[in-house]
Amino acid sequence: MPDLSNDQMTLALAIVAGVALLTLLTTLLLSLRLKKVRRQYALLRGEGEPKDIIAVVNRSLKQMSGIEQRIDGVVANLEEQAALGRFALQRFGLVRYDAFEEMGGQLSFSAAFLDDHGDGLVITSINGRTETRTYAKPVKGLASSHNLSDEERQAIATASSASGRVEAKASATP
Repeated sequence: MPDLSNDQMTLALAIVAGVALLTLLTTLLLSLRLKKVRRQYALLRGEGEPKDIIAVVNRSLKQMSGIEQRIDGVVANLEEQAALGRFALQRFGLVRYDAFEEMGGQLSFSAAFLDDHGDGLVITSINGRTETRTYAKPVKGLASSHNLSDEERQAIATASSASGRVEAKASATP
């Protein structure tokens, strides 16, 4: 072994101490990063759950499958409700008119209430000076087995052409 002077020994010792300090700092830095990665992994796998990533992925896939089944059930229910809704009275048409020439104010009316298939009813109220008469007639496929007045046909046509509630004035009655 070569003999080293005091200055050379001090320099070698300082270099070794610097490398040791650099190694210590690197170790601390890596320890902090490892702690952060472990914390993120613990969040990923959940508390008290299986410890490997494959089990976590399998659990997530099972949950996704359950969610897909629930969504399929909701879609089927929505389609069923939409089919039922087509039978609900959803189209309305109102025609107001003067049934008698001496009466004013268009107090008589015919109102049609139809579903999406053109089925429903038409209600007519004829107001006179001393009495009011009200009639209800079934409607099937935009027609009725009973005789319909012009105003009733107009109310059915108004309801069938509209997507909501519509009021129309009857043409002048002769």
